[in-house]
Amino acid sequence: MVPGEYATLYSSLQVGSDPNRPIEDGPFCTVFNSLAEAEEDAQRQIALLPTLCCRIYDHHGLGRQPIREICGKEYKGEDSLSGRFRRGWGYGLLAGGVALTIVDWRADFGLLWPAMFGTRMIPAGLFFLGTDLIINFEAKRKQRRGEPIVR
Repeated sequence: MVPGEYATLYSSLQVGSDPNRPIEDGPFCTVFNSLAEAEEDAQRQIALLPTLCCRIYDHHGLGRQPIREICGKEYKGEDSLSGRFRRGWGYGLLAGGVALTIVDWRADFGLLWPAMFGTRMIPAGLFFLGTDLIINFEAKRKQRRGEPIVR
């Protein structure tokens, strides 16, 4: 590619007769003469396939971070923790931490180790739940405005 050209890399693209089977040859790429053309194509593609994520790169290619990342509403990130994981571990750590702290409290803090672990589990659980709350709040806000998820 030469300076001024932009490439759109499509991730989570499904083709063929089985829509549940991802492409084994890797993602597809399209080169455009301008950033506006690449963004327009990305918007068009995610409208057709909401599970798609389009990453737009400049002439430096994959050697640098993408210029734009436009993802459909149903896109599931490859490198992020799922909401189910965050909520499961969040509630588990929170409940376990509270239970361990109560066990030690009932023993007048004579055991020491349950409260020690419990008081460290509670903030971790709250962190997972807070992160999930913020991510869901932002997704709902963007959905109400009709915006695609752009990172």
